[in-house]
Amino acid sequence: MNMLKKYSFVTMILAAAFLLSACFPSGATDGSTINSTQAAELIETAVAQALNAQATQNAAAAPQATATPVVSEETSTPTPTPTLTLVPTITPLVLVPTATVASGGGGGGGTTYTPLKENCDPDLIKRPFDNTELRPGDPFDIKFTIENTGTETWPAGYDLVFFSSTDGTDWINGGFTTLQLGEMKPGDRFSVGPYDATTPAGKGFHVMTFKLQGGFCWPYVAINVK
Repeated sequence: MNMLKKYSFVTMILAAAFLLSACFPSGATDGSTINSTQAAELIETAVAQALNAQATQNAAAAPQATATPVVSEETSTPTPTPTLTLVPTITPLVLVPTATVASGGGGGGGTTYTPLKENCDPDLIKRPFDNTELRPGDPFDIKFTIENTGTETWPAGYDLVFFSSTDGTDWINGGFTTLQLGEMKPGDRFSVGPYDATTPAGKGFHVMTFKLQGGFCWPYVAINVK
């Protein structure tokens, strides 16, 4: 996938992330904020939409399988067309740099990307992989690595908390304990886990999300319970 397609595709998830950082409840009652339940639904919907969109994109880009006839002395029987099984993946919740147009003295212009001051990649060295299939009650491990991909250093003390899940429960055995990150310079990484976890009892697509203080970084785990 080229860079422009990647930036276009991730916009669905960015919409939820930006809305959360701008509208998360601050005590107002004038209807201008959203509560934690609505915020969780936004994230889960964004991840699910991204999964469906990429599955559609993969299907459109996949090469068409063709039958190859096998000839014998008696008859010619075509080989059945194989069925392609598409395994969709999810684009992580990563804030995309802002596109700007730069013009020069000669009248020409080009598109450049301005890095965000506070930004992260929450999808490094993650387990389980997106869309992993598990059974109800299966034990599994949760781990991921957060990288500061912005241009500013995060001060020590940023909290990482459990935010939401599709079924409303914390899948980590004993519950996720809030973590405090140390100072994080651009390019620094912070590893989370591994934690022992148990899959939800209900079947279907499930998402569990975490929130880094400031609302600009949303690590998540997405699984299919069969």
